[in-house]
Amino acid sequence: MVGLTTTSANADGDIIFYENPDSELRKLDARVSRTATLDGGAVIVHGGVTWADATLKIVSDITEADELKLRAIYESESLFYLSTALGFFSGAISYMDVSDGTLKLTFLVEEKLSA
Repeated sequence: MVGLTTTSANADGDIIFYENPDSELRKLDARVSRTATLDGGAVIVHGGVTWADATLKIVSDITEADELKLRAIYESESLFYLSTALGFFSGAISYMDVSDGTLKLTFLVEEKLSA
């Protein structure tokens, strides 16, 4: 289950939906870079792992009423709170598409607020 709400006061600014198995909620990349050196080797710098680098891709079945509600807050708000089984996050929706009752939503995490 996924809960999405606006960060500002909005009586119609929340929605709950159930993610499909096609969703990508657990993918977390490390801050790693590799630079070639003149001697033919490489230098790898590992800057750690943080949820602030996560991109959560949510796929869900959605009703027409929920699509209209989500589209309204997507078009009028810039920051959101997202709650999943993995934690509570702040961030932004960078992509949203609804086709034949299937929602595809991309959420860029700004910060993980709690476990």
